[in-house]
Amino acid sequence: MATSDIDSHTESHDETDERPQIRVGCAGLPSGISRAAYFQRLDLLETDVTFFDPPREVALRRWHTEAPPGSAFSVLAWQVITHEAGTPGYARLTTPLAPEVLAGAGGFRATPVVRDAWSRTLSSARALGAEVILFQTPPSFAPTEANREALRRFFGEVAAERGDITLAWEPHGLWEPQQASAIANELGLVYALDPLQLEVPPPDEPEAYFRIHGLGVYRGKLGDDLLELVADMVEGYERSWVVFANVEKLGDAQRFHRLVAGREFVDADQE
Repeated sequence: MATSDIDSHTESHDETDERPQIRVGCAGLPSGISRAAYFQRLDLLETDVTFFDPPREVALRRWHTEAPPGSAFSVLAWQVITHEAGTPGYARLTTPLAPEVLAGAGGFRATPVVRDAWSRTLSSARALGAEVILFQTPPSFAPTEANREALRRFFGEVAAERGDITLAWEPHGLWEPQQASAIANELGLVYALDPLQLEVPPPDEPEAYFRIHGLGVYRGKLGDDLLELVADMVEGYERSWVVFANVEKLGDAQRFHRLVAGREFVDADQE
């Protein structure tokens, strides 16, 4: 199996080991590959099916059971929490919501539909044994005071009880990195970002969730120099999840996984 020895969740992990704990995977299961074959190459899968419409829990429990030891999942929070009705993802709902229900969806609103969507998201994450729930907000969710208060209310009240599952937030649109990092830190969230798109260094926090989108000149295969740069960044965190979402995500994720595993091998030899 191609998972690296830096996995912190195997029984053999030495609690005195202070090396960075790094998970590497893809955003969604790449086409043409089974989950079994995928987990022979990488140790993290970020599943997006929970964003569109969470599958039945029995299916998620099966995915968890079939995944090999040392592998992990992260899940995207259901769009009903984050996105208002009318966004394209709502067309993929298995059971369309009634108009009066849709009126209260999205934007982390204090409505029954959003609370129910959180409950279903959390249940899905637990069934899958997920380490992280990722909340993605659209550009329309701007950095207004009303939206900041909605975040505080949701994560302080609705999503306050989530056990040991890490919550991460990836804002899109007008949020400045310093703004997003500050409110994420206030609310106990991991600020999810693409470090290759930042014009400032990533936040100095214990944990990181990097999503490599491959926008612009990085859209295709990433060069070795960029992978080395990301590897340098993640070594500064106690724990990190690195998710590739670019066109060549499977190949780039495997190259990056080998890179960080190779660094770990070298470090171990020098002790």
